[in-house]
Amino acid sequence: MTDGNRPQATGLRALLNIDESPFPGMSVTFRVMRLGAVWRTRLERELKPTGMTVAGFRPMVYLMMMQEGTSQRELAAALDTDTSALVRVLDLLEAAGLVERRPDSVDRRANNLFITDAGRRKCRAFHEIGARVEAELTEGLSAGEIVELVARLEHVLANAARPPAADMPAGGEAA
Repeated sequence: MTDGNRPQATGLRALLNIDESPFPGMSVTFRVMRLGAVWRTRLERELKPTGMTVAGFRPMVYLMMMQEGTSQRELAAALDTDTSALVRVLDLLEAAGLVERRPDSVDRRANNLFITDAGRRKCRAFHEIGARVEAELTEGLSAGEIVELVARLEHVLANAARPPAADMPAGGEAA
């Protein structure tokens, strides 16, 4: 450890001193982007032997947390993604027998989504792998520090959910 309690960077990462970059005010941005890339790469590597991917299982994880029979539109909104992009992933999940689409009984243009038994089994495997990767990447943090980290991330996510300042009318209140 050096400089406070920060771990010593190694390899190429050691050559890139984010805090001394020509981009002041972006130290959190760089770290979040880097962590997101590293975390996803680690998950993808661990999932590869199972045939699962993060892209495929992100919608599955959300469906496990949402009400059964959630519409594709509701899932897309929860994922903060474009409906047409989600349709392509759902096509693959359905072809693999992990998700079932059923026509909505009220709106015939809409489909409701259901996780199959095979999908639930895959979600359990994803959970085991994801929890193991999380434990490895948060090694050295106490339970209290993890709770605090989650709270701080939730705060940043709540800020991200607000309209950008450029979209706000004069006076600062969202329309």
